[in-house]
Parts: sequence; structure tokens; C-alpha cells
Amino acid sequence: MTTAYIHRTTVSVPVAHLADANQLALCLGESSADDQTFGMARYQDTSGNLYAICSTVAKPVFQELASQPLQAPAHAPDADLDAASRAQALLAINAGPATPDRIAVILGDRLESAMDHIAALGLVTVVSEEEAT
Repeated sequence: MTTAYIHRTTVSVPVAHLADANQLALCLGESSADDQTFGMARYQDTSGNLYAICSTVAKPVFQELASQPLQAPAHAPDADLDAASRAQALLAINAGPATPDRIAVILGDRLESAMDHIAALGLVTVVSEEEAT
């Protein structure tokens, strides 16, 4: 089977940038529901900063589109391009661990593990007080 989705893309978004990141996902994605890509922050770095994660497969054009001027896609003509552009300015692809001032992305082979990407970003799952007891 051949697929156009040859990359695994894992994106970590600091909580302060969730709304903007969802607008970027809407502009780069393929569905009007992509503005719901990043939900609850369920991961944290060693300093306790919180992040939402999305890990999915992507086409080779992802990195190219992520670096070009944004346009509202046909599936979302009312996308907030200002918010999406703010998120786009924070993208750091294959440039090290997650930090609160950037949207860190690991772009690799589609067969790579999302959990390996999350670990490489320096993030661990947040353990709630209920889970800890």
C-alpha cells in the first residue's frame, strides 16, 4: 500500500498559545474541524510548563506549507489568519525540546513512535492527583 502521508508530525503547544495554534492547524489542515486539534494540556516539561500535543501523519508538503504566507483554506474561509500567523512565527521544526515560548515540532518518518517524539520534546504526561492516589 502506498500513502501520501509519509511523515509523523508531533506538535507541542504551550497552553498560552493554544487558540493561535488551533487556527494554524485549521489553515494547514484538511478539515473545518482542525480548529479543535489542540485540546487539554496533558503534558509538562521538567519546569512544570503545560503543553497540548497532537501527533499525526502528514504529507511532505507540511513543512513547506508551514513556512509560507498563510491563506484561509476553502474548508475554513473565515480562519483567523492573524492568530494563525502568530502561531506560525513560533514554529520550531526539529529544533530541540519544547519550551513555553515556541511551538516545537518533531517531523520524522510516519512509522516513528509518537511517544518517542514526545520524549524527545522533553515532555511527560501530567499525572492528576486522582491518578497519583
